[in-house]
Amino acid sequence: MMAHIAFSGLLAIACMWSSTQAAPIPAQCSSPSTGMMEYTLKATVDTVHWGYFWQENIPKLVVNSGDMVEVEMLSHQSGDYYDGMIKGDKAMEKIFAWDNTSARINVRGASGFGDGAHILTGPIYVCGAEEGDIIQIDILDLQPRVNPNTGKTFGSNGAATWGYQYRAGGVDGKPNKEMTTIYELVKGASGKIKEGVQQQNYTFRGLYTPCVNGTQQFVGYKYPGLITQLPTGTENYGIKGKWKVPVNMHIGNIGLTPKYPVPVTSTAPFDSGGNLDNRRLGAGSTLYLRAEVAGGLLAMGDTHMAQGDSEFDGTAIETSINGKFKITLHKAGTGPKKVHNLTFPLIENAENYIVQGLAYNNYLNHPDLQPNPQQLVLQKGSSLDKAMNNTYLKAREWLMNAKNLTEDEVNTFITVMCDFQVTQVVDGNWGVHLVIPKFAFQKNTKPHDMMPEVVCGTSTLQK
Repeated sequence: MMAHIAFSGLLAIACMWSSTQAAPIPAQCSSPSTGMMEYTLKATVDTVHWGYFWQENIPKLVVNSGDMVEVEMLSHQSGDYYDGMIKGDKAMEKIFAWDNTSARINVRGASGFGDGAHILTGPIYVCGAEEGDIIQIDILDLQPRVNPNTGKTFGSNGAATWGYQYRAGGVDGKPNKEMTTIYELVKGASGKIKEGVQQQNYTFRGLYTPCVNGTQQFVGYKYPGLITQLPTGTENYGIKGKWKVPVNMHIGNIGLTPKYPVPVTSTAPFDSGGNLDNRRLGAGSTLYLRAEVAGGLLAMGDTHMAQGDSEFDGTAIETSINGKFKITLHKAGTGPKKVHNLTFPLIENAENYIVQGLAYNNYLNHPDLQPNPQQLVLQKGSSLDKAMNNTYLKAREWLMNAKNLTEDEVNTFITVMCDFQVTQVVDGNWGVHLVIPKFAFQKNTKPHDMMPEVVCGTSTLQK
């Protein structure tokens, strides 16, 4: 079906990907920093790209270490509920525009043909960043994007074919259906965002977009940015109010661009971040990533209203969110000991360090995934054994270097103090992370009550 797309932009993508030179150093970096600056990067057809990271992407913003940035991040699944998530929002309408002659954003996915779904804002070029340096991203605040027509924020959870439930099968022995559930973000009595309440769900029957003959049909999530034609006739409004979801806004896809000669799909996470889908990447957390290309080229999107560990059915509650960040550069071998020689995404919050592991380290160059790593990782990466093993190895190395533990000390420490948890089982390169409690290393403090982490949807210790 992909070959029948009418407009020529997607059919000429191969020519666009022929060059392999890194983006030049922006002229702004030649001027000395005048102190911390604050910037805003809005999401527009000119500042987002759809479904890929690429070292030749032109920076949409240039910052120095210590600068703060407000970034608009859009949900690629907004087409699941056009009237609530797109209509009336002019920037969203332009980004999702697609008719039988053109699309405002005509490159979607690493090859241009849909192999990568996420709308990513950026990239952001960090002056002075070189391969091997560490870029620290403090997530200072996250706020939902409100639709100007409705004054509300909606999100979509899509139970899709790549969800784990498809492996298990339905109660009738047949594959599970693709199903979308629409949630509304609601506020508590204090006016603060509190929870998400489901409004309806429906079964996919087909997603339509104008094409050569005006009747092109895509069944299911076959191409990013398509608009579901509602009603489908399968709506279930009886789902409303059956449960509530505590809001835990976080960023599903945030990363520095890999060093690789062609565009890299936004689907599978990698050593410098990307589609980590770790629900701990919310306000108050910090992400440390190793740069692979000059400037780091930071991009972000795929924001979530809430998600449980595993992202089981294929997606979270996908919604659009505005974030505020502080960007700090640590040159290789400098900065706090915890970032020295870092080769994996490290998350930190007030209570924990989180070591993020993946089934395949450096999957783009992994010998088991050649010659087509971006395709094969989606087929071969589905292994929690590999993810667990790699997470342990990364955590062991980090604890020995950052906390001066011996190998034997690491093993008993992890066993009695830490939690291995499943990050996601839907992104090809499956993730497992280790949660390391900070209080274990704090001296001369009041005894901790040792309560476990049981607050659903967060990483906050009960006090």
